[in-house]
Amino acid sequence: MILSVSEQVIDFLWATASGMAIAFIYDLFRIFRKAVKTGSIAVFVQDIMFWLIACVIMFISIYRCNDGELRGFLFLGAFLGAVLYVMLFSRAVMGSSLFIIKITSRAVRFLVFVVLYPFRLLVKLLAVPVRKAAKAAADPLRAARAGKKDKDLQADANEDLQQ
Repeated sequence: MILSVSEQVIDFLWATASGMAIAFIYDLFRIFRKAVKTGSIAVFVQDIMFWLIACVIMFISIYRCNDGELRGFLFLGAFLGAVLYVMLFSRAVMGSSLFIIKITSRAVRFLVFVVLYPFRLLVKLLAVPVRKAAKAAADPLRAARAGKKDKDLQADANEDLQQ
């Protein structure tokens, strides 16, 4: 299929937009990795997911532009789009997203602290009386156990004497 120059320019711009979308999705994975510490298996799964998503985006882009016909300028446009995104938007997207995540996590931690503060205060206030009550309840049990041990030791000693 022969494309006019204007159609090729539109296809090139579409491929550039696809490259930018792929770079943005890569930034989303980077933001997630920085916000949530993950192990190597999770990173492997995320990498596979990213490449599958990137393949789907490129497939849709190529299918939409050229009815699935592979053209070099489409890959060049996708590469250029990714480079442009990284140079123009990546730092701002990463910085603002991580800032929003940091502020949100601090707000949630503060909210949890405020909500749980009465319960912590209640536990601190009740800790001393509960400890005293537990000690008072345990003392007779300890004494009974100690008395039983003394009786067992005396019985063992009597058996040794009888033999």
